[in-house]
Amino acid sequence: MYWKLRNPLLLGIIGIISGLVQKFPNLFLVNTSYFIRSAIFIGLIGIIFTILENTKVNEKKVHFTIGVGIILFGIIFDYLMA
Repeated sequence: MYWKLRNPLLLGIIGIISGLVQKFPNLFLVNTSYFIRSAIFIGLIGIIFTILENTKVNEKKVHFTIGVGIILFGIIFDYLMA
């Protein structure tokens, strides 16, 4: 069974960006309101996802286990950085 990388990369990116923002909040979100911090977080994910779409990385097909591995890496990264 093969997957396109679109969904595993999106979930992995969300986990990695979430972990980095939790570990280094002053680097990404400098003393701003909650609304602006949320917009910056979503914007970072959107920019990275757009880059992956334009370079056609998301169209590659990978085995099911590699997709699950990418998702689990994002979840574990987020958990360990908290």
